[in-house]
Amino acid sequence: MQPKVTIRRVLAVGLAAFALMGASAARAAEDAVHYVVQSGDTLIGLGQTLLQNPERWPTIQRLNAVADPYRMPVGRNLRIPVTMLRKEPREARVVHVSGGASADGQPLAVDQKVSVGARLVTPAEGFMTLELPDGSRLTLQPQSDVRIDALHGFKGVDDVQRATFDVRQGRIETEVKPQAGPAARYRIHTPTAVIGVRGTSFRVASEADQSRAEMRSGTVAVRGDKPGREIALKQGFGLVARAGQAVEAPVPLLPSPKVADMATLYERPDMRIQLPPVAGAVGYRGQVAQDADFTRIVAEAKASGPDLKIAGLPDGQYFLRVRAVDSRGLEGRDADLAVRLKARPEPPFINAPRPNGKAGAGEVKFAWAQVEGAASYRFEIARDAGFTDIVTRDHALADSAAAVPLEAGEYHWRLASTRADGDRGPWGDPVGLTVRPPMAEVPAPAFDEDNMLFAWGGEPGQKFDYQFADDAEFTRLVASGQVTAPELVLPKPGAGAYFLRIRAIDADGFVGGYSAGQQVIVPAELPVWMLLAPLLIFL
Repeated sequence: MQPKVTIRRVLAVGLAAFALMGASAARAAEDAVHYVVQSGDTLIGLGQTLLQNPERWPTIQRLNAVADPYRMPVGRNLRIPVTMLRKEPREARVVHVSGGASADGQPLAVDQKVSVGARLVTPAEGFMTLELPDGSRLTLQPQSDVRIDALHGFKGVDDVQRATFDVRQGRIETEVKPQAGPAARYRIHTPTAVIGVRGTSFRVASEADQSRAEMRSGTVAVRGDKPGREIALKQGFGLVARAGQAVEAPVPLLPSPKVADMATLYERPDMRIQLPPVAGAVGYRGQVAQDADFTRIVAEAKASGPDLKIAGLPDGQYFLRVRAVDSRGLEGRDADLAVRLKARPEPPFINAPRPNGKAGAGEVKFAWAQVEGAASYRFEIARDAGFTDIVTRDHALADSAAAVPLEAGEYHWRLASTRADGDRGPWGDPVGLTVRPPMAEVPAPAFDEDNMLFAWGGEPGQKFDYQFADDAEFTRLVASGQVTAPELVLPKPGAGAYFLRIRAIDADGFVGGYSAGQQVIVPAELPVWMLLAPLLIFL
C-alpha cells in the first residue's frame, strides 16, 4: 500500500509543480516582449545587447525551446520577459505651457524635456501638456502636482514603453496611444486609486481623500487603496475612489451640453458663455484651447450654473469645450465648438448723454472717452434697438464728440472704434436716449390785487426752476427759485414789462432746458380820483 501512496503524492506534487510552472509561464507571457530574430543573431549576442544580466540568455533558450543558440531562423519570434530586459530611460517633451507651470520649481518652456523623478506643478491659471515618446499626451490642469515615477523603454524594443505618473493633487487629461504588446504599461497613481491604461482618453482628478476618473473613450482598470477587485471603467462612465473604501461602481456620465445653437462670435474681452442647462448638473466647466485636440489649453472656468465667464484672452480663433458636473463631482461628456473672439479695439466708454438718459429737443451733444489705438469712431443713432431705422450715421469720426439735432422721441445710439489700419472693433451695447420736447410757453398770468398767478402743464414727480427778470436776457433777476408743482405765485411788481422762463427737473434728476422767455406786462393801476373823474364831468 505504501508505494501507491507514494505514487499519489508524487503525482500530486508533480501536478502542483506543473500548475505553478503553467501559472509562471502565463505571467511571463503576459509580461513579455516579442523579439524578431534578425540575420546573424545568437542568443549569447542578444543577451549582451538586450538583457540586464547577459549571462541569463539560457533562460531565453528554455522559454522559447531554442535547440541551437547559435543558429536561429530569421524572423522567428522570441518571447523575452520584461523583468530581464535592460531598461532605457525615456523623456517627455513639453508641447504646451502657460500660466507659470514648472518642473522641480523651475519654469518650463515649449520643447523642453522632462524625465523620471520630475515634479510638475501648475499654478491657479496654469496648463502644461507633455508628449511621450510614443505620441501619448498628458495635460495638467490648474493647481496640479504630478510626479513622473517611471518613464522608460527597453533596449532593442522600440515599440514598448512604460510610464507611471503620481497625481498628488489636481486634474489631468490623457490621450494614450494604443499600447503595443502585453508588456506595455501606462499607469496613473493617486492617493486613493491606481489606474492602468492600454490606449484610451480619460480624465483623472485627485483630492486629499478621493479620486475621480471619467472615461471619454476606451477602457481602464481601476483599483482602490482598499483590497478588492479591479473595476473596468468603460467609455461614457465615471467612478469615485475614496480613501479606505472599495472603489464605487461606475455610473454614466452626464450628457454633453447641446451647443449647436450657441454663439460662436464673442465681442467682449470677458467671454460670457451661456450654456443650455443639462438635467442633473450641479455645475459646469468650460475650457478654451488654441487647437481642436485641446493640447494647448489657455483658459478655463467653472460655475454652479450654465453661465461661464472667461477673461484675459487676446482676439483670435479658439476651440471651446464644455461639460456638465454631477453631484459626485464627476464631469460629463464633452461638447466642442469652434469660436472666435473679436473684442478689440474696444468700443469707447460713454460720457454724455448718460446711458438711458435724457436730452432736450434740439441740438443734442454726444461725447465719449478716447480709446487707445483708435484712429476714428463709428457712431449711429436709430429709432429702434435693432438699428434698422437709422437717424444718423457716421463711420469716420475723428473726434470723440458729435452734435446732432434731434426732435422729441425715443432713440438708441451706439459706438465702435477703428484702428488706423482700418481694423474695426465691435459695436458697444446700444443705449437708450429720451429726447424731451422743449418746455412749453407759460400761459399769461392771472392778477389779483397783490399777486400774479402762473400755471402750466407738468408730469408727476417734476420740480421746476423759474426766473423772473425785467430784461429779456435774464441778467437782472427780480425773483428766482424752485417750486414742486406746475404753478407759481409771485408778488405783483410795479407796472412795466417783465420776462419769465421755466425749466422742468424730472424725478430721475434730468434737468431740461429753460423755456423761451415770455413777456409779462404788469398794468399800471389808476388812482381812485381818476375812477371818479367821469362822475365829476356829469356833475
